[in-house]
Amino acid sequence: MLKSADGKNIHHVLFKPQSDPEATIFVFHGSGSKVANWTKLLKPLLEDGYQLFLMEYRGFGGSEGHATHEAVVADAHQAFLYLIGREDVKGKPVLILGQSYGGQLAINVAARYPQEVDALVTEGAFTSFRDIAVYSTPWIAKPFTWAFFRNPYSSVDVIREATMPKLIIHSQEDGVVPFFMGEKLFEHAGDHKEFWEISGKHADALVDYPTEFVVRMNKLAGLAHNP
Repeated sequence: MLKSADGKNIHHVLFKPQSDPEATIFVFHGSGSKVANWTKLLKPLLEDGYQLFLMEYRGFGGSEGHATHEAVVADAHQAFLYLIGREDVKGKPVLILGQSYGGQLAINVAARYPQEVDALVTEGAFTSFRDIAVYSTPWIAKPFTWAFFRNPYSSVDVIREATMPKLIIHSQEDGVVPFFMGEKLFEHAGDHKEFWEISGKHADALVDYPTEFVVRMNKLAGLAHNP
């Protein structure tokens, strides 16, 4: 448990592999869920030797409080600073993986602390909260959504500040976040970037392509072995 700036208890989990971890991944999972629902999905990374750190968003699982974009991103920054201060994290690569909504948090944290993050990976991430809100709104209401939706930050604008190697993953068949948003993030991502175009459901690459996913993570982390 970490105490937030406004006094809420925010629950975090650190999953350790059976052997000494070779690197750490801060995983920002999708919205509307608790950490327990994502553990099976992340199993290939854990089995390959990564230790995984997850934050449970406000109002879910063991975390207190009400989730707002500003509060959750503040919690994410606090959690990241805590993580990189741990003795079992220091001296080894630290990667950030953000899936769906978690992609916004991953990009924001990586852009704020580029010297402390060795690689950034997003999957099924959207370009901004406003963009996805407008996309999901019936056409007749889109102008009103655009005009009145409060956008705390725009991932497509801050991703250029994440100067570490980046992997942007998006499915052509994504029915939740449109493929063009992944392309737009990649376009604005600056240097040291790669786009992995896949098929399948939203944020399901670890289900459909577990081996290739791990290989790509190892490459980003500077680990020579393959699973």
